[in-house]
Amino acid sequence: MPNQATSTTAGTQPQLLQLPDIVDESVGGKAFGLSRLAAMGLRVPPAFVIRAAQQGHYPEGLRAAWADLGDHPVAVRSSAQGEDGAEESFAGQYDTVLNVSGFEALLAAIDTCVSSLDSDRAREYAGRGNGDAPGMNIVVQRMVNARAAGVVFTADPVSARRDVLVIDAVAGLGEALVSGEATPDHFALDRHNRIIQQSLTGDTPLLADGELELIADQARQAATHEGHPLDLEWAIDASGELFWLQARPITTLPADLNEFDTRLPRPDDVLTISNISEMMPGAVSPLTGSFTGWSIDYGLQHMQVAVGVREKIEKDWQITAWGYGHLFLNLTGNVVMSAGTLGSEPEQSAQTLCGRPVPELKPLPPAPLWRRVVNTGKLIRYVLRAPKVVERFDREVADFHIARHQDSAAMMAELTKNAGFYEHAMAVHIQSSVLSGFLSAIVENMVSARANNATAEEQSEAMRLLAGASGVESAEMVTQLDALVDHIATLPGAKAAFCQQTPDAALQWLRSEAAVSLHFAEFLSRHGHRGYRELCMRDPAWGEDPESLVQSMQAGARARLAGAATHSARNTGVDTAGLSRGLRWILPRAHSAVRRREHTKSHLVTVAHRFKLAFAHLGELLTREGLLPDADLLYFFAFDELPALVASRDGAMVRQARLRRDAFAYQQRLSFPEISVGPAIPLQAEPLEAGDGKITGRPASRGVVEGRARVAHTLAEAAHLQAGEVLVTPITDIGWTPYFSLIAGLVTDLGSSVSHGAVIAREYGLPCVVNSRVGTRLISTGDRLRLDGDTGVVEILSAAP
Repeated sequence: MPNQATSTTAGTQPQLLQLPDIVDESVGGKAFGLSRLAAMGLRVPPAFVIRAAQQGHYPEGLRAAWADLGDHPVAVRSSAQGEDGAEESFAGQYDTVLNVSGFEALLAAIDTCVSSLDSDRAREYAGRGNGDAPGMNIVVQRMVNARAAGVVFTADPVSARRDVLVIDAVAGLGEALVSGEATPDHFALDRHNRIIQQSLTGDTPLLADGELELIADQARQAATHEGHPLDLEWAIDASGELFWLQARPITTLPADLNEFDTRLPRPDDVLTISNISEMMPGAVSPLTGSFTGWSIDYGLQHMQVAVGVREKIEKDWQITAWGYGHLFLNLTGNVVMSAGTLGSEPEQSAQTLCGRPVPELKPLPPAPLWRRVVNTGKLIRYVLRAPKVVERFDREVADFHIARHQDSAAMMAELTKNAGFYEHAMAVHIQSSVLSGFLSAIVENMVSARANNATAEEQSEAMRLLAGASGVESAEMVTQLDALVDHIATLPGAKAAFCQQTPDAALQWLRSEAAVSLHFAEFLSRHGHRGYRELCMRDPAWGEDPESLVQSMQAGARARLAGAATHSARNTGVDTAGLSRGLRWILPRAHSAVRRREHTKSHLVTVAHRFKLAFAHLGELLTREGLLPDADLLYFFAFDELPALVASRDGAMVRQARLRRDAFAYQQRLSFPEISVGPAIPLQAEPLEAGDGKITGRPASRGVVEGRARVAHTLAEAAHLQAGEVLVTPITDIGWTPYFSLIAGLVTDLGSSVSHGAVIAREYGLPCVVNSRVGTRLISTGDRLRLDGDTGVVEILSAAP
């Protein structure tokens, strides 16, 4: 009977072990993985292990153990210490000998594997160079007469998605796959074993659906048992029997991309990336998600409680959602209002938030009539109180400050004490926005012959009327920026000293050139709290990092110096003489509500900016005190985790935050459908065809223009904009608007008529189509477009050369 394995290697003598004898990784990850698979009840070919194998020196009982495997060829594989372990894999660095027949051949194969421990290849991979090598252990295992073999990853090692399982399969033995000699059939399966991606090397797949499902189920069973994702090798023999040959941790994964996913109140809730992606496009860090994301949900719940359709604010997210690091709006959570009040329909919510009908959105069971009557009265009161609430909010923001402390504990206490004001600020902005949306919807319904079902022309006319609002804060900001860029273009030497420099050098010129430095400083003093993703706690505002602002100013100045036609934001007002009495009464109030909404948005960003500065200071303190390796890591803790970090100085929390930062890069690559029923699932890239070359969206600003397309997903890509181009982008926030003086028109994938980009496009008189849904996927930079802001149609006239 072989000796029982212990947690330390017993001397240096070779020792024979059966799989049930193995209790830890002292025999190497490969042998330990096989023992774990066998212990789970999964089918593993008979095998034994030689601990501390040596060339020319073999353990007692080797011949008997080999004979017990039967009259079959065997595989002889290395299982060095550290190989296929949790920290690193060393996969393929040591030798494997297959189809070994006969005892003498077995001894030779063992010697071959042991000698590979000291090979130059293995030493270079390990980074050891010289010194003692780790101990070598050997797995001797009966060969499977494989019809097909391969590997399965219980998490996708490329996308890092743990909800995707990947299977690669080749005909015959799997060694050709592992060595790279054979191209496999490739399958990606979701949590329900549905094939979401498939690439075949032949006309028919090597694996039947039932075989894929069996491999997936047993692999997930193993990963669940081990508590982490696994990379496993498998083989199916000629009779169709599935065998497991190896199991090791996937060592390259970041933190779980779904670590902070929120639960939906109902499993079939309808989610959208519209509206919320305007404020927070892309993935958000754990701090932003837990702080800003939750505050949005708080503000929306606050509205529903005030109106009487919700009993209390619940800590679980109800009206927004957080998945794969991205924020979503829960449309079903929003239509709780429709079920609890009179005159509000799901279609109206969809139009306001998404800019189009959403057939997937179903009404919830209505409350009793008496309750809806009472709640409607509360809703009217909530809306009409918005001006007074905003007036009081002006004073509250003026008095709101976050003190700076010089130790992390005091600074954390200060942030905790003030956090509730951010929730309050969000609630006020939402109340202000509801009034604006309410009055804008009335204008559109008065223009339309059919309530909640306006034609494109009627929508366009409503947008023209709403564009007559003067004194809109965000529009005034871009007017001031246009004037600043106009002034720069008149200065001698601006072309060489500003336009042709790096953004950093251009910034230094702006701050040192007497003719412009004061104007630039005044602009930042007024608007330095604004910027790209301005409610994100991690993304700096223009005041702290003006690089993206300077890049846009350089592009504008270059265009002006080249004599290109540019636009200026303006307000032409509305001639009300030909309008109905009702429209003449409602329009001034709708314009006032638009101004108030942009005013509270600026206040909200001011509050967010003060928290940004406070969090940045906390990160610096934690780094100075040795709790964090760098200040940026602060953003990869949830807000409610920070007090424990400050108090406990927990190294495990810091390691997890590092893994979350690694995961963030993967999350940023994901994109989602505009509408999802149930939890949102990332899109799989699929080829699209434009058909007749026409894309239909929602008209948001009138006019027709033809021009060259510039597709930009990021501000870095937008920096290449040329005057007269049509900007095609997923969504715009205020960080994009400095480019509006250059472009001839705007097309966005998402958004509605009240989206920020639509509002500013109207101020510039730029034709604009929002909610094209597929614009950035069907249009390429250089395509010639015809953009019709009256009908919402974008036509690709010719492809890029």
